[in-house]
Amino acid sequence: MAELDIEIVNRERIDVGDGITIPKAWDAVVTGEPGIPGTVRVKVVHDPVLKRAAAASVHIDRDGEGEEITTPAMREVRVQWAVQSSAVRLVKIARGCAEPTFLTAYLDGVHARTDRTFDDTVREAVVLYRIAATVNLAPLKFVSDELGVSVSTATRMMARARGAGLAVDLITRETYNRLRAEDERISRPIQMPGGPQGPSIGL
Repeated sequence: MAELDIEIVNRERIDVGDGITIPKAWDAVVTGEPGIPGTVRVKVVHDPVLKRAAAASVHIDRDGEGEEITTPAMREVRVQWAVQSSAVRLVKIARGCAEPTFLTAYLDGVHARTDRTFDDTVREAVVLYRIAATVNLAPLKFVSDELGVSVSTATRMMARARGAGLAVDLITRETYNRLRAEDERISRPIQMPGGPQGPSIGL
């Protein structure tokens, strides 16, 4: 079973917005990977152009004499997993004047809250989307999973957020247009058999 440790964490933290911060750089160290006779060290940085955690370099140290790092072994390195798994452990979120908390504690608070209005939920969706984008997870699925809504609903929330100016830096105009088109497609009345003259059911 592979184990992941985090070493050499840069003390400087990058503020990515909505109270979310992540270290500027760190090393994700993976041992026990099947098929890899050594220790994998992934240098992870917050890339300001990509606006997320990304691998800057990958290095493998063999376990000892008699072992060899081969091309097939290199192909087994799960770089993306190392980036995501380490970033998830290091991201912090602050709300208001509260002390910043790690992701697990923050999500406990998200799951425990039951008094959110729809607008509150949209704002929460923006924070969750930004967290996921920062740590290199699939944002809409993350929002869907953590808020307990469908991906379609998460899509509509983010379209609403983009339209309200809450996620302009997160969602490009092109993506926003796709979100709106999907929202309109989902909301469009379904025409029953019989063509344009047939009855329709509004969803």
